[in-house]
Amino acid sequence: MQEQQYFSVTHQLNVNLEPIEQNDLPQSKAAFEASIPEPFTLANPGQHHSLLGLRAIKQLGEAGEQLLSYLQAQEQKLNRVLSYVLVQQDSPEHRTLSHQFGGSEIHCFWPQALESGQLVRLKIFLPEESTAVYCYGEVQQSKAIAHRSEHLLEINYKLIRDEDVEALVRASLHIQSQQLKARADARQQADK
Repeated sequence: MQEQQYFSVTHQLNVNLEPIEQNDLPQSKAAFEASIPEPFTLANPGQHHSLLGLRAIKQLGEAGEQLLSYLQAQEQKLNRVLSYVLVQQDSPEHRTLSHQFGGSEIHCFWPQALESGQLVRLKIFLPEESTAVYCYGEVQQSKAIAHRSEHLLEINYKLIRDEDVEALVRASLHIQSQQLKARADARQQADK
């Protein structure tokens, strides 16, 4: 992956993390794309038809408004079904939580230290976006966390689709916006 840095946000997500050997890493972009389980390709936000493009339907008057409402309801149903299918991809034996994530890296808790350079297979679940990301990463560093008897792994993405980077960036910005709103609301309540 190109060495582009993106904003990261502190937030807990369910993540599946599986250490792998070098020979388990797909050797080409085509091999990587072929290795992605089908539910993750279905969850590709780039393949969804955005309802923003359907706003022109409103110009049809009342019938357009009704059609748009119907399409939005159908999209919500599809998103719920897709979220359910993605949850089935969650492997309890590889499950952990993120501490921080963004479009170029993720920090995850793990029971033991992993060496710098260790390759990992990742499944990152983004329920707020009704999607999940399947990718490969490389451990940059591992820090012991005494009060948790765990390690915090800093992982850079090594093989990831562009649309999945976009989903991670969109999710991190959405979460940051929610966090900022919550802080502003808390300040407002404290000032009363």
